[in-house]
Amino acid sequence: MDYNQESVFNMALEYLKDISRSLKMCKIYSARENIDEWLKWLRSLYRELSVKLSSNEEKDILGDSNKIRELKKLTDNVIEKDEANFANIYYLVNNPELKITHKRTILFLLDALEVKIRKKLQEKGMLLPSKDDPRKAITRR
Repeated sequence: MDYNQESVFNMALEYLKDISRSLKMCKIYSARENIDEWLKWLRSLYRELSVKLSSNEEKDILGDSNKIRELKKLTDNVIEKDEANFANIYYLVNNPELKITHKRTILFLLDALEVKIRKKLQEKGMLLPSKDDPRKAITRR
C-alpha cells in the first residue's frame, strides 16, 4: 500500500472518530440538560458537516436571523421542529430571562436540531458504520 493512501485512510478514520466523539458529547450534555455545552458540541458538529452541505441545507440548520419568529410568546407545545436552527436557539439562549423561562423550548429546539444534524451526517456518509452494518457482513463469514 502506498504511504499516501494509508495517510489519507488514517486521516479519514480520525475525522470520523472526531465526529463520533462530538456526537457522544452531545448525548452526555443533552442528558444533563446542559444547554451551553450541548450547543457548543452541536456547533462543532455543524462545522464538520458544513463542508458537504448545499446552501439550502446550510440555511435550514443555521436559520435566518432576519426571520426569527417571535419566540418569546411560544411554548414547547406550539413551536415546530422546522424552527430548530441556530438562529432561533441563539435568540433564546442569549437573552438571560428567556434562557430561564423558555428552557423547555430551548431543549426541544436543541433536540430537534441534533436530530436534523445526525440525519444529515448519515445522509452524507459521515458516520462510522455500526458493527451490524450489512456492508461489514463479509468480515463475519
